[in-house]
Order: sequence, then structure tokens, then C-alpha cells
Amino acid sequence: MGIIMEKGLVSVVIPTYNRAGLIERAVDSVLDQDYRQIEVIVVDDGSLDDTPERIDKRYRHNERVRFFRIPNSGVCGARNRGLKEVRGEYIAMLDSDDYWLPGKLTLQIGILEAHPGLSMVWSDMDAIDSSGQVIAPKYLRTMYGSYQYFPTPRDLFDTELKTNENIPYYIGNIAEALVLGNLVHTSTVVARAASISMAGEYDQSVHPSEDQDYYYRVCKTGPVALVDTVTTHYLIGAADAASGNHRLYELATSSLMVFNRLREREVNNNRLTENLIRKKETDLFKWVGQTSYHRGHMAEARRCLLKRVMRPPFDVQSLILLLMACIPYSSHLLRYVQVIRNRKVQ
Repeated sequence: MGIIMEKGLVSVVIPTYNRAGLIERAVDSVLDQDYRQIEVIVVDDGSLDDTPERIDKRYRHNERVRFFRIPNSGVCGARNRGLKEVRGEYIAMLDSDDYWLPGKLTLQIGILEAHPGLSMVWSDMDAIDSSGQVIAPKYLRTMYGSYQYFPTPRDLFDTELKTNENIPYYIGNIAEALVLGNLVHTSTVVARAASISMAGEYDQSVHPSEDQDYYYRVCKTGPVALVDTVTTHYLIGAADAASGNHRLYELATSSLMVFNRLREREVNNNRLTENLIRKKETDLFKWVGQTSYHRGHMAEARRCLLKRVMRPPFDVQSLILLLMACIPYSSHLLRYVQVIRNRKVQ
């Protein structure tokens, strides 16, 4: 990270890869904020399209936009490169296929300034399709299933407040809750640079669950806040989307890896009950077992599904899949059946 932290300045890190058609929308949504003390750091992760040319043409004379190009190294590498360039007191993250709504920074910086001890503020977001239409409002608790373990804000946070505009927000020390899964959407985050510096870098080895691992470390630096309103539009359904079905195996296995890593760090934490830990682990065994089976990794599928069926409550779906995983070539048969079904639908 940069050495000089300019008071009040928000450094916005935007990693991008082959999103020339979307990057300008993301950058413009930052520059159009009514909070004007901003710098935008775009890190091109070795794009093969015309992203560099578009950025140069549109922003070459804008001193608030800085552009860096690196060899392709993944989103973690791009974010880490951007963090090395920040100069602001505050740091915000924005993925290049998402964009901010007006007033986002004024709202979140206001909360950080009202509570000097806060490390980070994040918010809800709407899910949009490729045409920009909202298809799932207030999508945070839908996308991040770990909110199921905390049905109400009081189950997760210590304090409930409202802004002058009557927008609710919640404050608490919640690092241990991140053991059960991620709760923070990156494109909605505004954090203090000092807290980001203490948290360190994103860990590519646990991609695509690096956000859970990273925000656990941010939350360890102090209390954080969730402002319960939409500040961001999040694109789903794109071919390269992190939430795509083609990435479910990687997401499941990395989620189990991060869960085991963080559980060891919170082994003496009394807020994480044995029942919660066991329920999460059981859910992960089923998820990894299912995705391993569909990926054709039968040994891994059998191992995880067996662990799932040995635990209550009894799960018929896992038992059936376990039995199928014991049959040679069952995954090929399943794929064949799916192809036949798809042809009938067409």
C-alpha cells in the first residue's frame, strides 16, 4: 500500500479482465458520486480486448483515474496490485462488471466518520441482468447463504442505529461469524486504509473463496458495520461471472478449505457453538460431494457424501448420490440423461 494517506480521500480499486464493454460504466459510477474526494485505480489483469485503449481514450485527461496493466494473475493479484497504489484514508472495492448507485460514498463515509473505531462498512446490493434490469432486489442475504445462521441483525451485531435519513445500520465485532461463510460483498465495501493494511493481501490459493478469508481478517481489526440499504448493482448471469454454475466445484472446495482454516483460528471462541460449526461442516460435505460428483471426481464425492449421510438429519439426496458414485461410469450416464432432457426441452 502507498505510504501517504490523504485525509478524506477514497481510493477505489477496480480490477478488470476482458470487460471493455463494462469498465467505463463502473468507473463513471465512481466519478459521478457526490462525494468528490476520489481516486480511481484501474488494474487491467492482462486483458486481451481493447480495455487499455478505452481507458486511455476516455480518462487520459482525468487526474482522478490511474491505470495499471499487469500480466494475467487472477483477481487476487489485480486487487493486491491496486492496493499497493492507494493514497487515500479510505479504500473501496468495485468489480468491473458492477457499478455504484448515487450517494453510496457519502452514506458510507458518513458512517465511518460518525464512528471512528469502525474498520469497514458494507451494504446490500441489487442483482441485475446483462440489460441492466434488476432481477433480484436486496440480493445480499440471498447470495450469501451464511446469513441463514443469523436470522436477525441482533443475532450477528451488537448495536442497531439509523442515519439522519432513517437508513438502518448495524455495528458489531463479527469476525467469528465469517468462519461460517462470507457475509460481505466486495463491490459494496468501504474500509479504512489502516484496517486494510493490517489485513494484508488477498490469498489466491483459496480462490474463489478469497473474500471470506480476506474479510475475516479485516473484521479482526475492529468492529464493522452493515448499512441495510442498496448502494450497488451486481451483475449476474454473465459468462465469466464468479457466481456461474461452471465454478461451483471450485467454490465448494475452496469454501471447505477456508472454513477449516478459520475454524482453527477461532477454536476457543465461545460465540461459535458446536451445533453451528457442525451444521456448517455438514452442509459443506454435501455441497462438495455434489459438485465433486458432477465434476467426475468420484473418490472425493464418495468421501464427502459418506460424511454427510453419517450425520443427522438424514438426507435422502446425499444417500442416492453416494450410491450412484459407487457405480462405475454413473456420472457419464447422468450427463447423457441431461443431454437427452435438454434436447427434449429445445
